[in-house]
Amino acid sequence: MTGRGGHYLESGAYWLLYVSSVSGGLMHWRLGNEILAAGCVAAAVLSALLIGKGWLTPAAPHR
Repeated sequence: MTGRGGHYLESGAYWLLYVSSVSGGLMHWRLGNEILAAGCVAAAVLSALLIGKGWLTPAAPHR
């Protein structure tokens, strides 16, 4: 994906993954399924790291 439109689309996908995995983790934990809750928490951590990666990328490419 090139340009800023691709960055926004990628960032939105990571936010969607974060929100759905946090809510899924809470739901599985409340229902007593700790294994799936741990998987959802791992996905939430991964998506948070990927969201943070987008803030660290420079606006202009290096020469």
